[in-house]
Order: sequence, then C-alpha cells, then structure tokens
Amino acid sequence: MTEIMFGPYEPDVASVGTPKTSFVNNVFPRSDGYGPIPAVVAFTQALTGTCRGVTGAVQSDNSSAVFAGKDTRLFKLDATTRAWDDVSRAALYNVSAKELWDFAQFGNDVIATTSNNNVQRYTLGTSALFADLAGSPPQARRCFVVGDFLVLAGLTNNPNRVQWSDINNITVWTPGTGLSDFQDFPDGGFVQGGSGGEYGLIFQDRAIRRMIFSGHPDIFQFQRISDDRGVLMRYSICKSGGTTFFLSNDGYYKIDRGGGMVPIGSSRVNRTVLADADLTDPRFMIGLSDPLSQRVIWFYKSIGNGNSNLLDKAIIYDWAFDKWSKAEFSAINATGIIPLGVTLESLDAVGNLDALPFSLDSYTSTFSSAPAVMLSNGTLGFMNGSAMEATLDTPEGSIGNGELTLIRGAAPIGDASAAQVSMKYRDRLIDPILATTETVIGTRGYAEQRVTARFNTARVRIPSGSTWTFARGVDVDARKAGGR
Repeated sequence: MTEIMFGPYEPDVASVGTPKTSFVNNVFPRSDGYGPIPAVVAFTQALTGTCRGVTGAVQSDNSSAVFAGKDTRLFKLDATTRAWDDVSRAALYNVSAKELWDFAQFGNDVIATTSNNNVQRYTLGTSALFADLAGSPPQARRCFVVGDFLVLAGLTNNPNRVQWSDINNITVWTPGTGLSDFQDFPDGGFVQGGSGGEYGLIFQDRAIRRMIFSGHPDIFQFQRISDDRGVLMRYSICKSGGTTFFLSNDGYYKIDRGGGMVPIGSSRVNRTVLADADLTDPRFMIGLSDPLSQRVIWFYKSIGNGNSNLLDKAIIYDWAFDKWSKAEFSAINATGIIPLGVTLESLDAVGNLDALPFSLDSYTSTFSSAPAVMLSNGTLGFMNGSAMEATLDTPEGSIGNGELTLIRGAAPIGDASAAQVSMKYRDRLIDPILATTETVIGTRGYAEQRVTARFNTARVRIPSGSTWTFARGVDVDARKAGGR
C-alpha cells in the first residue's frame, strides 16, 4: 500500500516526478489538503438586466445595505422583500462598454463612480435616491478611501491623475481648498485603480505608487514601488489582511504593508491563467477578498466562454497557506456583504412564507462580512450551500514513476464517504492519457480498479451535495508488474 498526496495545485509545472498536482476543481486549499467549496445559495430576488457592479455597506447599527448598478440605473436591496429598489437619480446614467460601477463607503455615505458619469452619493439612513456628489468632483472610473480622504482615480478628463477631497469633507474638491488637491503622473500610463487604507496604492498601466499622507504643504507623497509592472485587469485589485493582490502582465502579485511587491503565481498558476482567461476586457476578471478566511478569489471569463457577461471560472489563493486551487462558477459579479437579518414582524410585509425567493435557514446573527456572488440569473447569494462537485488528481507518475505497475484499487484519504475513483494512465509521456471507469469505495475500503501502466494518476471525484471536510490523497493498492 502506498499513500499518495494530492499535492499543491501548480498547473504551470509538469507534475511528473514532482509532488505537485496539475488538476483540482471546486476545492479550497487547506493545511491538510483540500476542502469543499459550498454552492452559492441565492438570498435575493433577481436583478433584471446585466449587473455592472455590486457592493455591501455597513450601516450605523452594523446592519448591511446592498447596492448594485446596471448600465443606466442604481439599485438598493430591500432588506425584507429582497427585491431591488431603483434608487437612481432622475437622469439616466451611461456606463461605458468596458466599465463597471465602483463603490466606496465614507462614513454613512456610499459613493458610486464610473467613467463619463458624475460621482454619485447615497447617505445611509437619510437618502431615498442617489444624487450627484456636491462640490463638483471630477468624473472618475474608480473611488477608494485613504485615511480621512475620498480619492478618485482614472479621471475621465485626466486619466493620469488622482484627486482627493478635503480631509473628512467629501463635498470639497477645489484644489487648494483645505487639503483637497490632485496629483498628475508624467509616466506609467493611465491610472487604472487603487487600494485604500491608512495609505493608498495607485495602480497604473506600467507603474505602482504608494500614496502616503504627509500634511502641509504636499498633503500626500507618492513613492514609486514598481518601475515596469502595473495592473493588467483593473478589477483584479483587492485587499485582504492589509495586503493588496492583483494581476499584472506577467501574473499575480501581492504588495505587503511595507510596500514590498512579491510574485505569488510564478511557475505555479500564471501561465495557465493567462492562457485561459479572456483578457480583452477589464470586466472579465474581478478580485474578491473572502472576509471569513485568508483567501482571495479571482472570478474570470475564460476564452472558451461565449457569454460576455458571465465569469465562468475562478482561481483561488490562500495567502496563509501559500496555496492555490480553482473552481467553476456562473457568476456576474461578487463582493463582501454582512448577512442580512430578518424579523418575523417584518415578514408581514411579504405575505406567504412559502413564496419567499430565499431561505430563512441561511441567515445567522453576525457582524462579519461574507463573500456574496451575483449569479447568472441576477440573484445574489452567499457561498453557504451544500458542497459543489469536487475533483482532485494525484501527481502523474507518483504511482509507478516509469516502472510498470499493477493497480488493484485506491482508497481516498479523507472523510468523503461518497467519493469515487478512476485511474488515468499511459506507458510513455508522449502517449495520450487513457482513463478507467469510476468505481465507488467497496467493502474492503478501496475503490476497485485494475490497470497496468508506467505512469498513473488517481482521480477522486466527490459528487455535489456530499458531506465532507477534507481530502488529502489516496492510499493505492499497487505492486510492480511484469515487463512488457
């Protein structure tokens, strides 16, 4: 009997002769292997039309307010009926073809920006509709908060500029009034986005700069931390645990609190993702920090996907374990949201409980945000359903490693009792890969298989809806076979 671990998911490297696997699907990395990804369970009614951005905001009582945008309108989720109420200003918006709505929260204000439209403001607990932000701020593609300032980036009329409000006053935008001002960058290309916090990060086509508050007279200092790399897909920028993650032209990077830029996907997933992802439109990759873990998820549209509004795949990075995995989704957008509460009294406004378009069982009392995914049918859901179908391969050649080997069965190492096993095999690395029929775990604890080959891979498939927590590898019943 031989125990073979699944190994870290690094498809850029041939798994022959290494402990790395080239294929996993619909699993999260764990310290002891991989775990299930829960299916997305909708908790809203459908937003008709194409969603062009979604966000969650925190109200003064720590409850959640959820907003979404389309090509011409902005919407707020009704916390009781879960329907999307139109909260647009009177004049229609016009979102450009390759743009999304970008959102930021500044105190009780929710800010919404997109190119060629006036910056929008909605005050939680007060506003009924969005309205143009006072002070005549410039039209901008992106918005984020740095310290006590609202920052606008990728300005419609000055794409190489960032501009910020007065300190703690987002209605003052005249440069030189208070601490409001702007900064133009003579090189590095257009500003594509940013990351906020105690200091800011400014992402351009070919440069990245830190934005550090310094007070009078400069207000902010800008330190270039990358001379030749910028961001490739502007909506890939996301922040988790004080670290910012993004996709550059040559792969995935992180920038730590000190401004150090570290490659995280080189010789691991970069080549695979860059070859598979449709990079023709910045909307086709959206980064999401999972507030409930140390994971970052990038939802993206693959080249083979003919639906220009659908993000059908995801690449996942767990920065605590420094491990990757992948998944398949039918997503339009994603964000972090505090789960909405509901009271029995408020349900009187809905009527028949059987007619609710969401389940009451999925709500818990928590003030922690959770990843929420906008599905292809326009409903928004949390990843709290039953396990998605998972598939994991052992490294090729770890069973046999070039020697002719007879395999009689394999037992998954983990707690997925419904797991099924098949074998992929070939005698030479130049030969096509063949596969056996799946079998279930039998009475002796093994999924019976019978194959003789020199290079073998065990594939474990765990059906959707199965109850399990971890999968580490397989225990193989194998022995050397006679030569041929």
